[in-house]
Amino acid sequence: MFTIWHDNDYDFAFWVYENSSLNQCKEETILRKLPNNNKPESLLGSLKTESDFLILPVIKYENPDIIIQHINKETKESRIVFVTEFMTHTPQWQHPAQRFSRIYGASRLGLPVSLVLPKTKIKLEKGRSGSYRETSYVCSPGIYTLFATTSIINSCPTLLFHWPDVEGYLKNDPLHPTAPFKEGEIVEWFAFLDLALSFKCTLSNSFIQSHIEKLKKRGLKTVLASNYDTIKGIFSTSKAISEYKLDVNRLTTSFITNKETLVFEPTGLAPPTSYFRTDPYAGMLCAFDYLFCRDRNAKRVVNLILKASDVELSKLLESGTFIDKGGHNLVECPFSDFSVIKKLEKKDIERHLKSGSCPYTSSKQQRIYGEVADIIIFEDTVYYG
Repeated sequence: MFTIWHDNDYDFAFWVYENSSLNQCKEETILRKLPNNNKPESLLGSLKTESDFLILPVIKYENPDIIIQHINKETKESRIVFVTEFMTHTPQWQHPAQRFSRIYGASRLGLPVSLVLPKTKIKLEKGRSGSYRETSYVCSPGIYTLFATTSIINSCPTLLFHWPDVEGYLKNDPLHPTAPFKEGEIVEWFAFLDLALSFKCTLSNSFIQSHIEKLKKRGLKTVLASNYDTIKGIFSTSKAISEYKLDVNRLTTSFITNKETLVFEPTGLAPPTSYFRTDPYAGMLCAFDYLFCRDRNAKRVVNLILKASDVELSKLLESGTFIDKGGHNLVECPFSDFSVIKKLEKKDIERHLKSGSCPYTSSKQQRIYGEVADIIIFEDTVYYG
């Protein structure tokens, strides 16, 4: 049996079913809505069986648009086989980077994952004269490099496909208004999905290899941290420890051992309307992790610091945006990975979710900023995670 988990778009999930090999499969396919959020009451209200809880490692940072799960009815063996995200926003750097946290988690788990986005999109923008004019946006080359690099680092197909368009205007399926028209790279996307559904989606597959080569050709040969104004720089770790007065007794051995440290310092984290903003910066943090901080074995060899200017941890704790995770049992955390959750019984998972100390049941700020970054430097203190 297959389950298509969707992020509150049943019609879109049906489009996936109708156009893929699932429509011809002898096995049953059901469509189910993902939990609204990661709060314990939402998770426990939506997830009922041990196989349901297998999606937890995939949604620990954010919900993707589609997760496909397979359950063998005879052996009861369950596995996640595919994850994907779709976007219709203009494709310059910040928009696809914003969604990378959804790609990041799935790829780290070794799951075939993809993002579908426009290659070119026209947007009507109001000029100074008050009239509107067409402005064309194209996909940033750094995004292609990001996906090719992530595929190689994780030894996992992490691919990017383009939404069909006519001179920058997106083509949608006439029967499914939130889905793309099935032509061009969407046909390739379904080929990728069908490989995953047949359990043949590996990095050695010729289709996958050719697609990654295409990403490399479209991307940048060299990506520099200095190209991004949200990165303050990559410094020697000794300099970072000294400049930010970090407590070496609270730093990990790997942090101290790593010779370099990247400092991500975006402006606008604390606008008047949203204290400690996540979009697009949470996804950017994940993107910079793979562009600059990991080696080809997925080991973090450059430390990753978030400098949260104009944000105070005390206010986040007071509002409940951050929680005290002192009692969190990481070894038995069902969000960790599939090997952990498959060892846990349903009652153990439920108890962990209700514990009140798991960061992955907290806010998106804590789930991503607090868990992806090595440390966060707030205005009033340093969060060592």
